[in-house]
Amino acid sequence: MAAVHQTPGSNIIQTDIGGIHVDLVLPSLSEQLLSQAAADTAAAMLMEARGLLLRGWSKGAQARDGRGQIVNAWSGDAASWSLVGALLASWQRHDDKLDEDFVAHSAEARALSEATQALARTTGTLALDSWNDAPERTRSDVIAAIDRGLSLLHTDTAEAV
Repeated sequence: MAAVHQTPGSNIIQTDIGGIHVDLVLPSLSEQLLSQAAADTAAAMLMEARGLLLRGWSKGAQARDGRGQIVNAWSGDAASWSLVGALLASWQRHDDKLDEDFVAHSAEARALSEATQALARTTGTLALDSWNDAPERTRSDVIAAIDRGLSLLHTDTAEAV
């Protein structure tokens, strides 16, 4: 059995494998925590998007108001969302007092990427707008994709620990 050595406080493990010296660099605690926070935030974003889609689902636009007119996904007037629109609405907000849009999870832009990647894996495509708008697509399909995405995030997080 090969000897393994790790200097206390170091994220480098040194060992010999098959007579070859190998240094393995482990993620630092801060990198591990950031990854966990992004996964948690991605899951929260998917849950919020799921809730929006249960309120109303849209095809052909990222969001529509109650009259069916196209609006920004994060608009307070939005009443229905596409898959991407719901995800964007969970990430971006509008401050009516300042009349400015802002990113709700600015420190977790990585989470938006992770949520999008989870959805791409569950739908089989990065073209989520096209997938959402396919003629055969139903709201149940979209909700199921989010549920599978949440499952993937939980599985990936468990494997990383």
